Amino acid sequence: MKQISTADIQKKISMRQAIDLMKEAFSQLSLGNAVAPVRTVMNSSDDSGRVLFMPSYSSAFGLFGLKMVSVFDHNTSKKLPVIQGHMMIMDGNDGTPLASIEAEYLTELRTGAASGLATDLLARKHVEVLAIFGTGTQAETQLEGVLMVRSVQEVIVFGTHADKVFSFCRRMKDRFDINIVPSESFDELREADIICTATTCSQPLFQEHQLKRGVHINGIGSYKPSMQEIPSDVIKRSLLVVDHREAALTEPGDIVIPVREGIITKDHIHAEIGEIVNGSKRGRTSEDEITVFKSVGNAIQDLAIAGFMIDRDIKR
Repeated sequence: MKQISTADIQKKISMRQAIDLMKEAFSQLSLGNAVAPVRTVMNSSDDSGRVLFMPSYSSAFGLFGLKMVSVFDHNTSKKLPVIQGHMMIMDGNDGTPLASIEAEYLTELRTGAASGLATDLLARKHVEVLAIFGTGTQAETQLEGVLMVRSVQEVIVFGTHADKVFSFCRRMKDRFDINIVPSESFDELREADIICTATTCSQPLFQEHQLKRGVHINGIGSYKPSMQEIPSDVIKRSLLVVDHREAALTEPGDIVIPVREGIITKDHIHAEIGEIVNGSKRGRTSEDEITVFKSVGNAIQDLAIAGFMIDRDIKR
């Protein structure tokens, strides 16, 4: 059985390739050619962390997968990754174990690639400013995914710790050779054409009146019902697109909370991103429309990248 490391993934797959793989993965999911049950979650006794079990199967890819990751937000204080884990891949025809894949960067890559795809499908074509909330590794791949599909002139970074914001800006400027600056005031958010939220906050990060008309938002930080990055009134006003309906209605507070409060109904979800890829649902309809892509992550995304790696490392 092949062992695929983070270094292997970083060496052999680009963000552009990952975005193309997400397009195929979400298409297959919405067409019913892939199965990804809502993940099983186990919390630690003190609720400081959780372990997620994410099975998947795709007849198109010919693979079974099971990803198991732990998420401990306080790990940064211990100089440990917030997300750790592995994914097991088995042959879809005979069940033979094919590979074990380190899941930390795999998760970061596919999440950034999903936002890249959503930005390409939903954001306005001509944009200038990207705002990012968060300074962790997920924020890095959010930036990379957006830059792959839009020519951004400036990136504004919002965070709660000034030292982390400055460090993030410095590293990303060196990596992408782009004008990236720490935010000085929330007034700057009104300049943003695209917003990516990649935090662990339990309260909304901004208010509706602070947003520019026609903004596109990628919300990837909220992954449990008590977490809400995007205000309920913004969700209500937006064209809301999700990665997977079933998971979106049970896991992230960004949707669970406004549904529970009666601000929106379950039918407010306009589409899965795969339905827009397949052309069965429309995307943006005007320059002034607010679009939101809410993602909690889906095991089919991981399976698509795993299949690519296996094709390169095993079947060649």
